[in-house]
Amino acid sequence: MIMNNEKNTIVRRKTRQRELVWEAVAACHHPSARTIFEAVSKTDAMSFGTVYRNLQILVEEGKITQIQSDSAYAHYDHNLAPHYHLHCKKCGGVFDVMLPYRHDFDRDARECTPFRIDGHRVAFEGVCETCLSDA
Repeated sequence: MIMNNEKNTIVRRKTRQRELVWEAVAACHHPSARTIFEAVSKTDAMSFGTVYRNLQILVEEGKITQIQSDSAYAHYDHNLAPHYHLHCKKCGGVFDVMLPYRHDFDRDARECTPFRIDGHRVAFEGVCETCLSDA
């Protein structure tokens, strides 16, 4: 970790482990930390703690986003464009929903609150196609 004196920010050195974690996030569809750990373990001897720590660094650096859902596990997304998600209440999976991002929600929230609105997240809940067909 190196301090950047101009902006007083922390600049972290690029590591092979962090690159492997990012690649696993990009290769999987909204994976949990456990899924990422399993994917990375196939090619590199990395502890779960190292995977989790690198996920948090990637979130802090704005390279991935963390998606909270009703499941006990957070999921991660490499797609940084504003978009919405679907959460399956049966299997816990997280999926993209192809709806246009509603910038008017941000504007409306700015008009009725003293908060600085940076964006919004919407997660729809239901049962995914796979779980429906298993029933």
